[in-house]
Amino acid sequence: MPDSPTGDASRVLTALLRAVIAAEPVEAAVYAKYGVRLADLRALRVLHDLGEAPIGQFAEAVEIPRSTATIAVDRLERNGLVERVADTADRRLTRVRLMARGLAALRDCQLLAGSIIGRRVEALAPEQQRQLADLLEEVLDTAAPASPASGSVAPVTGDDGAA
Repeated sequence: MPDSPTGDASRVLTALLRAVIAAEPVEAAVYAKYGVRLADLRALRVLHDLGEAPIGQFAEAVEIPRSTATIAVDRLERNGLVERVADTADRRLTRVRLMARGLAALRDCQLLAGSIIGRRVEALAPEQQRQLADLLEEVLDTAAPASPASGSVAPVTGDDGAA
């Protein structure tokens, strides 16, 4: 069994857990609006980074069995977030791509903004918001290998580059 974190690391992990718990109402809002859970948003984010991809590659990137990926793609497709397309080079392959509604779900910051955690972040001074974002991005970018499967992905931005 690994050693338990101590000191500041324990404090950080406890704070992160509290933040995740505080964000739970956001999941209800995401589900009400898009019919998916936060885990599905991770899958959409990975697909965004991959671009159009065969289901097998998508499954590998999300680190789930292909059968589970097929079920996830079914759910995302039912909710109009992704679509299946035939591979033009190999008719045996089915590719998955993000649809406009899926991209909108990734960009929908309003769901978080209206939450308790969103209001608390907005109450921070701009410099504190930048520091928090920088630290969270650093933790996420260094916590796992740099790949779509790690959850370490670039922010989804609009055409103007704004997150």
